[in-house]
Parts: sequence; structure tokens; C-alpha cells
Amino acid sequence: MNPATPKTELLPSTQLRKAVSGGFLSSSCLLVRLMLAGSVGAAEFKAGFASADITPPVGWRRAGNYTELISTGVHDPLMTKAMVVEEGATSFAFVGNDLCSVSRDLTDLARANASQLTGIPVSNIVITATHTHGGPEYTGPLRNFLHARALKENAGTDPRESIDYRARLVERWVGVIATAWSNRQPASLEVVIPRLEGVAFNRRYWMKDGTTGWQSKDSTNIFRPAGPVDTDFPFLLARRTGSNEGIGSLAAFAMHTTAYWGMPFSADFPGHLQTNLAVAFGPKFVSIFGEGCAGDVNQVNPFSSEPVTSAGIGRAMANVARTSLPYASPIKPGSFTVRSLTIRAPVVPVTETEYVAARTLMETIDHNGAPFLTTVNAWSKIFRKEYWDQYGGQLPQEIQVVRFDADTALVTLPHEIFNELGTAIKAGSPFRRTIVVSLANAIDFYIPTRRAFEEGHYEPTTCPLVPGCGERLVAAAVKLLNELKP
Repeated sequence: MNPATPKTELLPSTQLRKAVSGGFLSSSCLLVRLMLAGSVGAAEFKAGFASADITPPVGWRRAGNYTELISTGVHDPLMTKAMVVEEGATSFAFVGNDLCSVSRDLTDLARANASQLTGIPVSNIVITATHTHGGPEYTGPLRNFLHARALKENAGTDPRESIDYRARLVERWVGVIATAWSNRQPASLEVVIPRLEGVAFNRRYWMKDGTTGWQSKDSTNIFRPAGPVDTDFPFLLARRTGSNEGIGSLAAFAMHTTAYWGMPFSADFPGHLQTNLAVAFGPKFVSIFGEGCAGDVNQVNPFSSEPVTSAGIGRAMANVARTSLPYASPIKPGSFTVRSLTIRAPVVPVTETEYVAARTLMETIDHNGAPFLTTVNAWSKIFRKEYWDQYGGQLPQEIQVVRFDADTALVTLPHEIFNELGTAIKAGSPFRRTIVVSLANAIDFYIPTRRAFEEGHYEPTTCPLVPGCGERLVAAAVKLLNELKP
């Protein structure tokens, strides 16, 4: 365990109220609104949205690589956004964050505190990351080693971490859930799943020489992509009851959030999606983005030299959503339900000798000259040791399923899931419309298919779990979906 990791415990109610105030909602206002919230009819949705800034100080380490990158400014702010949906006795909260990943110790703490404050069950709260590589490096093995080195070199201080950002995240997550809860109002929900073509590409390739290529720019040696691409772009919209006014949305797409590579912080294309939808629906509109099963999919087309920008992707997403709304289906109240299931995934054993060698490499990560996959392998072994020490080699993985109505379901999964596994969940789902979002409640590493483990290369090297881990998640998700089908 990292000694800097906060202990997971509920905050006293007075501290919760103080934390939630955080500059965007007073505690007295929150408590009054929570107490005055009326009962919900059996056939009526209520929905609430909220957002808050989570941009760290400039100079913080930036995510997206296996070395130390330092932010140089703020291209656009990083946000945390929450959607709360309530119908009858069932309530659900979805939190999206402009972060590369979220860590389980922090999401556990925030979910417990938010549940204590709002009454939403912990199992009905999901906290996700958009996977923007323009966010901060604030958790995980790389951060921990860089942080430890900075403390050693600077007499116990880390000049790159000028605030307790981890505590701020928990505070903001609790606050944004509570604010969305207090903002809930009668609402209608509708969903449409258009296609977003020509944007996403599988980044693993079968090469003409029989090898497995990764993010290959040698298009002359590519035989074919090694996996599929899911072009579905689910878009769930909440409108204020009695009007056509949109109050917020949840969109998902199976593609890495890696179009932006500048040094200043950036939300990447989900930020541009927000900007474009706010033009269409008004400045108070809250657009939440969830990354689909994009473990082996990004925006790079090796057969084209045309530039791809985060602004262009965000604009394309907003255009597809808006032009498809005339074909949206209303979500019918009356069967809203949330279910969660935790399975245990076997972790690959690691010897003490392997762990010591991995630590030695990580301690000199940005100047040891080690090959890329050697560094990635060491990174993975740190996780393996932690998971054996903490969970006895059986990593808990939580799957959550929301049944919005008889035709519409949402599945949330931890980590970065391969595209083929996400499409398998949708193919096995009894629901006509199944939305799948990854990077939920736990830190990111890849969950490949069994075949990808045999093919090798980057993503399987990151994974601390045994082959078959992805297929087990698929089976668990499909099981929940079938149990929830009316």
C-alpha cells in the first residue's frame, strides 16, 4: 500500500457539509434542499446535473506516458460532472471526470460519503474517467515513484504537488453528486444510438510479416486490423418535464481520448463536445462523456495523413447527436433498476526477485534507457505485487448495470476494456439498446481478449491479470443484464 493513500472512512456529517460547500454550494442550501425534496411518483423520472472544476495547479505532472511530463498551463479546464436519476425508490448517480483514470481507494471513499449525504446506495453510484491524457498524473505506480523521488530530492516536499489533490477530488466528487441530487427535477429521458463513422480505428494490426503491430505508421506492412471498431454513439438526453429544454446528457464512444497531446491541461474532445452541446442547449447544459470499450481503439488512421483534432472530434460528436435526436426513443418510467456484481479476477503471481527488479527500474524510469515494453512490464509487476498483498491475488472487479426501461440498459466496467469484449456484451444483452462504459471506479490497465494475450504487445503487457479476465467480465455483465430484463 502506498503510505500516501488515505484511509477509506466516512467523514462526520459536519465535515461532509463543509467539504460539499467547496465554493459551489452552501451547506445550508444543500441541507434544506435535501430535506425538502418531495417523494417521486412511481412513473416519473427526476434528473439533476452538476459540474465542478478539478483542474490541478499548473506545474503538476501530466498523465499519458511512462515518464515525467510537466503541465505548462491550462488549455481548457478539467471538470467533474454528475448526473443523478431518480424514479420511485430507485436512485442512481453517474460521475464523469476529465482524468486519465480514477483510483479505487478514492472512489470508494467518495461513493461512501456521497451515499451518506444523499441516500443513494453506494452500489448505485459510479465514478468514471474520460481517459483524457491531458489530465494529471495523480495516482498509480508512475506517480508514486516520481513522488517518492521528489520527496527524497527536496527534503520531504514534492514541488510538483502543491496541494492535496487526492483529497480535493474526493471533496469535489461528493459535492458534485450532492449538488446534482439537490438539483433533480421532473424530467423526461430519451436515447438515440447513431453511428459515428470514420473517427475511430483499431490500433493493433496483423502485419504482413506475421507479427503483431501496434499503433503502426508503416501502412505498407499492415495486413489488416487485429480487432473491430464499434461506431455506435449512444446519446442519452434529459429534458425538463413540460418543456423542450435539455438539461444534461450522457454520451459514450469507444475510442481513446488521445487526440490532444499538448503540455497544458485539457479535457480533449469531451470538452469540445460540452462546448458544442452548450451552444445547442444553453450555457447551463451539462454534457457527460463516458469512454466505451476502447482498449485497442484510438483516432489514428495509418492510411491517412489528414490531421485529426480534439475540436473536430467534439464537433462531429455534437453534430451526430443533434441531427439524430428526431429519431430518439423515449425512456419509459416504471422499471428503473440498478444492480451491481463484484467478481474476483486472478492476478499473475510475481516473485520477490521480479518485484525488486521492477522497483529498481521504476525508480530510474525516465533516464535508464530501458525498452518501452520492459518499462511497461515493470509497471504491471508493481500492480501485481500490490494486488497480491492487498487482495491475496484475487482482484475485486465491480460491474454495474442500470435498467432504464425494458429496452435500455447501461453497463459500467472497470479498467480499459478491449473493443471486442464491449461488442460481445452488447451482442449478449437482451436489451435492444445497451450502453457500455469503461474506466469505472478503478484505475486503468488494459483488459484484452484471450487472443490478444497470445498475440502480445503493449496492452497485454500492462495487464496484471491472467488471460480470460475480459471474458469473465463479459459473462458477469451479460448475466446481470439477463437478470434485469423484465
